[in-house]
Amino acid sequence: NRVEPAVVNISTTQVIDRGRRRTPQQRPRPNDPFQDFFDRFFDSPDRGPSAERSLGSGVIVDRKGLILTNHHVIDGATTIKVQLHGATTKYNARLVGLDEDTDLAVIKIEAGKDLPTAVLGNSDAVQVGDWVLAIGSPFGLDSTVTAGIVSAKDRANITGNRQFQRFIQTDAAINPGNSGGPLVDMAGQVIGINTAIMTGSRGYEGVGFALPSNTAIHVYNQLIAAGKVVRGSIGITFNEENSTNPVLLKEFGVPYGMIVQSVEPGSPAAKAGIQPGDVITEV
Repeated sequence: NRVEPAVVNISTTQVIDRGRRRTPQQRPRPNDPFQDFFDRFFDSPDRGPSAERSLGSGVIVDRKGLILTNHHVIDGATTIKVQLHGATTKYNARLVGLDEDTDLAVIKIEAGKDLPTAVLGNSDAVQVGDWVLAIGSPFGLDSTVTAGIVSAKDRANITGNRQFQRFIQTDAAINPGNSGGPLVDMAGQVIGINTAIMTGSRGYEGVGFALPSNTAIHVYNQLIAAGKVVRGSIGITFNEENSTNPVLLKEFGVPYGMIVQSVEPGSPAAKAGIQPGDVITEV
């Protein structure tokens, strides 16, 4: 009752040259969590330019029409249409800002009236086992609600090696069209933005991922202020469990430290000569 009025359906139009192979960002790798989403809404790339429609969801977080959604929902769109809960009218939306690193974006519509909003909660307070609801428009079915629990927290390396993405995992059903919609706790607060699924059958298998609301709040505040997110990056990833494992650290010959798992090419870490397997003991 608190959140559903603030959940919207998003459709986009984009012109894609099917005679030209898509970049990896446009056409995901095999076994990519977004593969099912893209295969559902994009045809084979063997024809000429054509207009295509993509379906997703979003959540209104400001009564003046600011909407939080996923970057991949509106990526490459020439037009963005937003349909409010329980309405048939579609509003043209403009892009306020996007952040590819977290797969979040903010769009805005001019509805000429105050709109219902959802409250972004504290995702750090969420515990494994908490009941949650996913709200969105899977396969274009508006205002669909699915239920599950928080399966895990702080999941990394889900959509590739993106160091700023750490997900809440849930078994609430998430399907194509749910992307950008809210994951809601039993207090009626948004604790995540539904973003991806992991599947072997290209369908729902109970392993979905939502970007935590605290991440979304940080990104949203920067996007509405500057249209982009500015952050510092060393360019490394690491496994926290490995970096606190005394047996493993002993094998590296150090009493403590952070074991480098991977180094992003061209990053400050790479330029400084840091390599996978190095142990950082002091900053």
